[in-house]
Amino acid sequence: MQHLLNMKKEGGVQIVIATLIGILIMSSVFLYFVSNIIPINATYKAETIARKYMLKIEEDGYLKEENSEKMINEFASIGISNIDISGTTLSPVTYGESVYLKVKYKETIKNLNIVNSIIPTFSNEEKNVVIEKSSTSKNVIEP
Repeated sequence: MQHLLNMKKEGGVQIVIATLIGILIMSSVFLYFVSNIIPINATYKAETIARKYMLKIEEDGYLKEENSEKMINEFASIGISNIDISGTTLSPVTYGESVYLKVKYKETIKNLNIVNSIIPTFSNEEKNVVIEKSSTSKNVIEP
């Protein structure tokens, strides 16, 4: 019985190294997903803001200047700047005509890169985001 207790197991170092590599990889993947929650949340909030102002565009027949400023301020409040609204209906249209909202901005996301097939690293990448909405004007007042 004493002989069995004194025996060392083969491969103990390999198991420790494999476990550490596994933990490193899982930690990197976890950090990647956690770091991208903020951009995903901002995109969701941006879609909500765009929908809100699309309803105003439907009602008014175009994006009014004061609504444009409010919308840009709301985007800024969630951390989105450098907004381009070209392609948006900015002048009044009559009842039943098509109206559009097009919001473009850039957001920074993290990319997971694996160097030498073992060491994970992160890099920032600028991603273009475009939110496009269209509907029909519901304004009853002629422009």
